[in-house]
Amino acid sequence: MIMIQTYLQKIKMGAVALLGLAALVSCESAEDISRGLDHEVPACTQLTITGNGQTKVIADSLVAKVLWGYIPKTNLETMVLPTVSVAKGAILEISVVLSDNDAIKTVELSQSDWLYSKYINFSNPEGDIPLTPKSYTLTAQVPVPSTVKTEPEIVKFYYNDGSPISYIMTYKQLTLTVVDVNMNKRTIPIFVKVE
Repeated sequence: MIMIQTYLQKIKMGAVALLGLAALVSCESAEDISRGLDHEVPACTQLTITGNGQTKVIADSLVAKVLWGYIPKTNLETMVLPTVSVAKGAILEISVVLSDNDAIKTVELSQSDWLYSKYINFSNPEGDIPLTPKSYTLTAQVPVPSTVKTEPEIVKFYYNDGSPISYIMTYKQLTLTVVDVNMNKRTIPIFVKVE
C-alpha cells in the first residue's frame, strides 16, 4: 500500500513539473506574436494615368500625400492635383505597380458613379492571374461615361477642430483598394479631370 502511495506521489510531482515546464515554454506575449506578422500596407510604387494623348506618372511618395487628402488653405480655393484631362466618352488607361512584403490578396479599382469596377482575387485567381503574388502590375481601361458632370463641385472640408472650409473640386475620383494576405488594406485615390 505504501509503495502505491509513493508511486502516485511521484506521478503527481512529475505531472506538475511537466505542466509547469509546458506553461513556461508556451507563454508568448502579444508583442512576440505581433513581431512575426506583417503590419505594412501594400505599396504603390508607380501609378501611370493616360488619357487624351497625355500621360502622367505619379510616384508613391506623391500618392501617399494625396491619400491623406487635400487640405485647403483658403476658402473656395480650387484644388490642383497632378493628373490628366480626359473627354467624356473616352477611354482612361490606368497602370499601377503594386507590391507587398508577403503577398497581395485582392485588388479593386472602382468608380461608383460610372458603374465601373475591376476586382481581382489573387487567392482564387482565374486565367493568367498569378496566385498571391508579391508584386503585380494592374492595368485597366476605364470608359468615361458621356453623361459625366463636368461642372466643379463645392466640397466642405472639416479641420480637426471641427471648423469648416469649402474648396472647389474639379476632378473625379477613382478608388484603388489593395489588401494583402494579412488583411492590411491600402486605399489609393486616383483623380482625373473630365472635360
